[in-house]
Amino acid sequence: MRSLRRRTGEAFGLLLVYTVVGLSRVWPPKWRLRRIAASAEVRAEREAAAEKLLTRVREIEAGVPWLRPLDVVLRDECVDVRGNHISFFGASPSRRQSMTCRMSAFVIFSTDRHPEDAAAEIHRSFPLPDGLSADGISESLRWDTDERKVAPDVAPKAVRTRVTRRHGEKSLEQLRQENGVLCMWALYGRAYFTVD
Repeated sequence: MRSLRRRTGEAFGLLLVYTVVGLSRVWPPKWRLRRIAASAEVRAEREAAAEKLLTRVREIEAGVPWLRPLDVVLRDECVDVRGNHISFFGASPSRRQSMTCRMSAFVIFSTDRHPEDAAAEIHRSFPLPDGLSADGISESLRWDTDERKVAPDVAPKAVRTRVTRRHGEKSLEQLRQENGVLCMWALYGRAYFTVD
């Protein structure tokens, strides 16, 4: 009888743990996260993050005179990150979050020279920052290869996504057909808003 009570207690304890873990994955609910993402507080942070990225894009355009953007894509995403940090087998981050909002900019361009040569010239004359810049932006240069074509990154669990484009609505495939190999200068801003 004592063994049965102990097993029942252990089963109840496990059920309680799984219930708490399950609730942490759904609370706050997605509708609440969407409401937070649309709030005035987040909007103000979003506008400040966009201005930092667009300032850097203008610096790039002024600093690399031969670079003529075919498109500049600004992607703003608030992502439900619950479940990305719960692990029974590995180390979990010390801080648990429900939603992270971040912004990225992608300067799409083409060049007459080989993309590796163009990237080397950019690194010589207008070096990319190592790691995060003072404004919290990391940067990378990529170009089309046989194995992989450039494309702005997309978050799979976005609660809110907004994409703005400077030069119209041509798809990357249309730009590729008209201009050949595409290059992408990606700028990733640090999270401008988080929900714990």
